Amino acid sequence: MTLSAGVLAARSGAIRDGALSASPAAVWGMLFARSVLAVALQAALAVAFLIAGAADPWRAAADWWLGTFTIVNLIVLLLLRGLMHREGRRLRDLYHVRRDLLRTDLVLLLAVLVIAGPLGFLPNLLLGSLLWGSPQVGGDLSFVALPIWGAVAITLTFPILQGAAELPTYFGYVMPRLQALYGWRTTAVLTAAVTLSLQHVVLPLLFDWRFVIWRAFTFLPFALWFGWALYRRPSLLPYLVVAHALLDASLPIIVLVASV
Repeated sequence: MTLSAGVLAARSGAIRDGALSASPAAVWGMLFARSVLAVALQAALAVAFLIAGAADPWRAAADWWLGTFTIVNLIVLLLLRGLMHREGRRLRDLYHVRRDLLRTDLVLLLAVLVIAGPLGFLPNLLLGSLLWGSPQVGGDLSFVALPIWGAVAITLTFPILQGAAELPTYFGYVMPRLQALYGWRTTAVLTAAVTLSLQHVVLPLLFDWRFVIWRAFTFLPFALWFGWALYRRPSLLPYLVVAHALLDASLPIIVLVASV
């Protein structure tokens, strides 16, 4: 089968980056690692609450999802560090700023973020209103008061680790390696973006079909847009990492305000 010029260009770029030295098992494992780890840690915490005598240990564990996912992000970064090392690269290479593209990247970044705003906001309103008659219900199920020490600790750590881990995992590590290993283009973008969106089903995992649908699809347009932007312009990744961290800083603040 003859590959198109675009696929060949993507593959040659991936070869330069060492992406073809990644094993398929490592790439597919990292695609699902965050979701699997999130469920495992929520389950482990639920067991601890069960032993402590909580009336609803699964719900009690789910309340701490921002904290457990902070730990997940730390584990994922350690895994990425090891996998990058096996390729002869460093974790910091995922966050490398192209100084020669700085001015153009900043202009493109602004355009990406302007479009990302409504893509991140409107699905929440529309799906929440469709499923519950109110866009507020999903947020109320997701963010509840915690002990103040926990809320403060999460506020200080979650945004940094979330920003550093999420987009680099799906679009900095997995997506280019799917392109390199299989010659994929659109399929690689869709695979990474859809998985990123679906991971929210387990953040937290609640056995409520409306909540599952809301979490699965609220972030899909946002993920597809970021995936496409990073496929076309990989050098935007370090800037989107910072923007994503700042955006997600609002999540623990919601919990902190509820906890005070």
